[in-house]
Amino acid sequence: MNLSTSSTFMNADFFYRILPDRTLCFKGEKCVGRKKSKERLTVLLAANMDGSEKIIPLVIGKFLKPRCMKNCKSLSLFYDANSKAWLTADIWEKTFRRWDLNFSKQKRKVALIADNCTAHCTVDGLKSIELVFLPPNSTRVLQPLDQGIIQNFKATYRKLLLQDVISAIDQKEQLQVSVLNAVFYIDQSWNMVSQKTIANCFRHAGFHSSPESEELLEDDDEDLPLTELAEKLRNRGYAIPDENLYTKIDEDLATNSEA
Repeated sequence: MNLSTSSTFMNADFFYRILPDRTLCFKGEKCVGRKKSKERLTVLLAANMDGSEKIIPLVIGKFLKPRCMKNCKSLSLFYDANSKAWLTADIWEKTFRRWDLNFSKQKRKVALIADNCTAHCTVDGLKSIELVFLPPNSTRVLQPLDQGIIQNFKATYRKLLLQDVISAIDQKEQLQVSVLNAVFYIDQSWNMVSQKTIANCFRHAGFHSSPESEELLEDDDEDLPLTELAEKLRNRGYAIPDENLYTKIDEDLATNSEA
């Protein structure tokens, strides 16, 4: 199977509503550690080696039909649910069979690379997908999505969130983030992860389709760095003491019962 058809798959778990900890207070006010919103979602992401194709994400929440989606007729991505918003073997298998059917219709053969998360089970009867598991305890070294793709995705999500926080402050409103809002942020954030970022992360993980591909591509500059958004908040009487910690606060969250 040609490496150019290989894709990598990984689940990212994060706090979709969380705002900077102990930060949203007026200058001169004593910071009373406000409770963080730790409502979580799990997002399944997949992309191919050169970054030219990103599979539509799957979002896993706690409720199959949250109130915010009551009048929503369709979503731009896939959505599933269980009581802990975790990836389960059933959701994994259902997702793979949907992908396999889609690739079969396109008459494509694809190698999908995954880590050894307990929910990542083998799926029998796949016609177009060959599922390849990474060696145990090698995810942080060999999984391309763990080389910066997920970090880039989460940072973009939180930049979009902070932009809306700033807009709400300017309009003297309070931002409310529902699961439906988060779905829109997720869709936009995944679309904003550049092809160059994905290709470079594959190369960092040791995936090469040709000798010429070893030279790393230069990433485009970020349009709105998080530091710039933090400064905008400071100018409005708010503060973010540690932007880096804010983007990585949920970095080690479990995505399944035994992760």
